[in-house]
Amino acid sequence: MPNETIRGLFQQYRNSLTPEQAAEILEVSVGTIYRKLTSGDLAGFQIGHQWRIPPSELAKLIEREKR
Repeated sequence: MPNETIRGLFQQYRNSLTPEQAAEILEVSVGTIYRKLTSGDLAGFQIGHQWRIPPSELAKLIEREKR
């Protein structure tokens, strides 16, 4: 894989949120965020046992929930 491609992958997730940050933004419990992550309602990724959420995915969730 070329270095530019690898850098592009890192760019996408460089400003990811923790579940605690996402919960604070949405004013919900951290448990709610973990439920949404594990059910697939909120897209995120894991590094080891720690979840990370791209801000764009949190924005998509907000738009879906507004309807």
